[in-house]
Amino acid sequence: MSRVRTVRGLAAAAVLIALSCSSAPVTSGPPSASPAEPSESASAVPTPRTTPPGTPAPPPSEPTAQSASIEEPPAPPQATPTPAPQPGLWRIQGYVVDDAGAPLAGVCVVIGPKGCQRYSPHTDERGHYFIDVAEGTTTFDFYFEMPGHQTVWWHVTPEGPIEFNVVLQRS
Repeated sequence: MSRVRTVRGLAAAAVLIALSCSSAPVTSGPPSASPAEPSESASAVPTPRTTPPGTPAPPPSEPTAQSASIEEPPAPPQATPTPAPQPGLWRIQGYVVDDAGAPLAGVCVVIGPKGCQRYSPHTDERGHYFIDVAEGTTTFDFYFEMPGHQTVWWHVTPEGPIEFNVVLQRS
C-alpha cells in the first residue's frame, strides 16, 4: 500500500514540476497587448490569414471546369525563377486573383478531401502556385480556399502540363 502512495506522490510531484516549468504563465483573463505592439485597428490594410492547418474544405456545389482568363502579374525584380519539373512529372500551375484582378497571396491549394494541411501548397505574393504530379491518369480534386472568399473546386485528370487560373469571389 505504501508503494502505491509513493507512486501517486511522485506522479503528483511530476505534474507540479511540469506546470511550474511551463513557458507560458497561467492567467485567468485574456492576454493584454503590450504598449509597444501596434493595435490591429491601426493597420490600414488587413493582412489575409491563411486557412488553419487541418481545416476541411467546404465542398462547393459543382466543380469549376474552365480556367479564368487573367493577366499574369509581373515578377518582382529580384525574384528567384521557379525550377522546372523533373522528368516524369507534369506541372499544374496558375494564378489566383480576387474579383478586382489583384493577386491573392496565402491561398491554400488543397489537394483531396482532407482540407488545408500544414504542408499544403499556398500561393506566393503574386498569387502563383504550382504542383508537380506524376505523369499518368490520376484524377485530382483541388480546392482553392481562403477565409472571406468562396472556395473554388477543380476536378481534373491531367493529360499533360496544365495552367489553371482562379478568381476567388468574396463571400
